[in-house]
Amino acid sequence: MFLMLPLIVSAQAFAAPEPASQPEVRGWLRHLLPLPKDIAIEQKVTVPLDVIRLEADPAEGELVQAAVGELTELLGESIGAASRPDNLLTIRLERAQPMEARVLPVPGLDQLAKLPNAEQAYLITPLAGSGIAVAALDAQGLYYGCKTLQQLLRPGIADGKVTVPLAEVRDWPDLAERGEWGGSANKDIEWMAERKMNLVESHVEMSIDEAGHGVAKLDETLLERGRKHALKVVPIITHLDQLAGSGIYERYPELKGVGESAKGKWSADQIAPCFSQPKMPEILADWFASLASQEGVSDVCVWLSEAPLQCGCEQCQKEGQFVLEAKAAVRAWELAKAKTPNVRLRILLTQGSYATNDKVLAAVPPEVGISYYDGGRTYDSSRDPMIYPLLEDYAKQGRWLGCYPQLDASWRIVCPWSGPQFIKYRMTEFVQDGLKCLCGYATPNNRLYDFNVQAAAEWSWNSTGRDEHEFAAAWATREGLKDPEKAADWAVMLGPVGWDVYGSGVPYPQFFGRAAQMIAKRTAPKLGEGMFRYFPTEEHLDEDVAICAKALGLAQELQAPTLITESQTIGGYVGMLKGIYGLATAVAGKETLTPDERKQVQGLMGDLDKASRDTVAGLQAWDAATGPGLGGGRFTDTLQVTDRTTLDIAAALASLGIVDPSGPYRTRKVGSWESADFEPDAERITKRFDVTEAILQPGPYRVRFDYTTGWWGATIYRVALATGPADQPDQLTELAVDEHDGTAAYVNKNNVYSLPLNERAPGVKYTLVVDLKGVTSEGKPENRRDCNGEVWVWMERPEDQ
Repeated sequence: MFLMLPLIVSAQAFAAPEPASQPEVRGWLRHLLPLPKDIAIEQKVTVPLDVIRLEADPAEGELVQAAVGELTELLGESIGAASRPDNLLTIRLERAQPMEARVLPVPGLDQLAKLPNAEQAYLITPLAGSGIAVAALDAQGLYYGCKTLQQLLRPGIADGKVTVPLAEVRDWPDLAERGEWGGSANKDIEWMAERKMNLVESHVEMSIDEAGHGVAKLDETLLERGRKHALKVVPIITHLDQLAGSGIYERYPELKGVGESAKGKWSADQIAPCFSQPKMPEILADWFASLASQEGVSDVCVWLSEAPLQCGCEQCQKEGQFVLEAKAAVRAWELAKAKTPNVRLRILLTQGSYATNDKVLAAVPPEVGISYYDGGRTYDSSRDPMIYPLLEDYAKQGRWLGCYPQLDASWRIVCPWSGPQFIKYRMTEFVQDGLKCLCGYATPNNRLYDFNVQAAAEWSWNSTGRDEHEFAAAWATREGLKDPEKAADWAVMLGPVGWDVYGSGVPYPQFFGRAAQMIAKRTAPKLGEGMFRYFPTEEHLDEDVAICAKALGLAQELQAPTLITESQTIGGYVGMLKGIYGLATAVAGKETLTPDERKQVQGLMGDLDKASRDTVAGLQAWDAATGPGLGGGRFTDTLQVTDRTTLDIAAALASLGIVDPSGPYRTRKVGSWESADFEPDAERITKRFDVTEAILQPGPYRVRFDYTTGWWGATIYRVALATGPADQPDQLTELAVDEHDGTAAYVNKNNVYSLPLNERAPGVKYTLVVDLKGVTSEGKPENRRDCNGEVWVWMERPEDQ
């Protein structure tokens, strides 16, 4: 039974309500995200802001007080005043707590306990003649009810008044946990909470102290921000084959796995630990206990080794790497329960564990949560189901199962995509399969995938509420686009084309060498396979080209830069696929071409070149529209691989007499820098790069410095183009100089330099002279090493000058 917290009941009444029109109701609903399960609005009332009073128990905890603060910020300080005007409108917050039996003043509140995820459920209901109530069983539900109320009130505030829709709402989420890890999730806690997302999984600092114990700590400010926004922050003990940065192997070298099977391919620091060594489970238990002891930590997630590695010692081989890792995580949790009995464990499966996931599941007790990640299977934009039979059966048994899907086009590249069909499909799958948790990945920043992340918030809460068009219209309304219906038409129209492109692995992984290799080998392309997976016919390619053109027209009518540039980019990739298919078909099996065939292929090469340039231009304009630099190094990679695909295809056709239409303007890598270039006492150096092969003719050249890997970026101070006799390369004469401070790091800044060349002299060598500062790895911790990057040169096109 439940007892309501004591609250003041107002006797005064506000002005008589008025009927709410259907357009008004639709407008209110489109400001809600996610859409509540049950909502009806028949009446409204407009009152001055200064007659609204908020009633809530002052003894309520931090989360409810945060909700009170948000309502105060929205409606003004007067809602907390003691005065009671005659036309008072009350907003009453009510929460039930288990106590002695008593009648509940809000009808239906007791029924919330029967709903899934009841602790997050809430009611909103009019108070007869006096205002509106938000009621819940738990503080989290009350907070979410206040979020819905804020979204209903915000559009009606103007000129010191507010129009209050007298809504009847009963609401609860489909998935218990809805959130993200990585990307900008830590920064976006408040933004996510506004959309009722309630999970961020976050990496932590892990180390070995002087006494040899494992120490781990989660940022306290994340926990505090989470507590105030009904959002759980779960610390991550990182992939167990990536522990070198903690210093564990410097202190305990015997804990490294033995044999070649324990060594990873991604870096020298990647190695499977030996969990047959007693100290290894002890250190894992230390880390777990450190995190479990932090106030506000309710769960800890242990990531199994990411790669399919195996310690080669006899005992580890006998039981299996991943079973041992899972058992060690369970043991760490069991030891921590003595002091922190309420902290739970979740274990992350990986592509490394995939082959033995059945054994891992069998090794963990029912109370332990399992999250499914696989770099090739959950970071996937295909139309394939994600939850495979083993995990379907696991979830049907009532076990706690979460998933780490990508919410963007690809984890590896950064491309625009507003895909309502894609996200609804994936969230519906999770709900229907009985999952408990969505922990999405939208790298490197939610601002780049705003539509998809908000769609995940929508359909992970209410998978059967809005259809794709209505969600897109609600998103457009909240974003302030001038014609939400047209914006929704755009999203529903272009979304499936983006799904065709990105679901087929374009640009990653298909443009990472595969397209050019197909043409170089003169292999006939197969529609419906590989990069053409979702393009079963030539007609489908043509239809997608036409859809992109129509979507671009809608976006231009909306004057929405992000929609315009997304249309250009996706349309560009479809055009590239059409060009690649035409070229591969035309040269399949041929060593020579007739003059007519050469003319045809040269024309197709021109089409591909134009589509490639359109794609790069669309990407660059999208970057400018969403926030320059947000895409980081992976966006730079996307630009490069898009251009490089066409460059490599042109090179593969050169033996057939085909000329690259953009030869002089292609971006070419001319050099690189690495940590070994720098010394502790000389981290600012001058490097020289031979760029003779990249300087094909006079014109305005650009030089770009790109960070590639490592903890550290580089600072560039001065770049000069110099020349000298080919037989005396040290006798240099500078022809052009650009001197300004630039940064090549995860987020670049002013990293492009301009060097005009008025004349290209024959028989000379051209050299790029660069003054830059990097960081040596000497003396740095294992997880704070490396400073690596690349230098690229191209000539600017006349139309871009």
